[in-house]
Amino acid sequence: MNLLKNQFEHVLHEGENLIECLSCSLVAYYCLVPQAGFFVATDKRLLFYGMPGSEANKAFVEEFEYRSITSIDEKRGITGKHIHMYYNQDLYKFQQIQGMNMFEFMVAVRNKMWNAP
Repeated sequence: MNLLKNQFEHVLHEGENLIECLSCSLVAYYCLVPQAGFFVATDKRLLFYGMPGSEANKAFVEEFEYRSITSIDEKRGITGKHIHMYYNQDLYKFQQIQGMNMFEFMVAVRNKMWNAP
């Protein structure tokens, strides 16, 4: 987990702690082509950290406040498990989830949603 944290440590706020992380791709209303990266649950917010395609491109970062998440659910499809999240009325799909524990991630996120200020 520490090796992954080094990838996106610079986008964490001071005192913010990593809880869980998934390697996946994001599909949203503004990017129809899947963006590869990490879906990160911290003690303060959710982040999607898209890996830059080259050194010329900057990393893509999307931030989600726990209190603004309307719903988050695990889905199963032909290509495996997905996460569908509604945030401020918009649908975000996290697909191609690899090598991480989605169950623990979802438990951590739901716990933070219920306890969000």
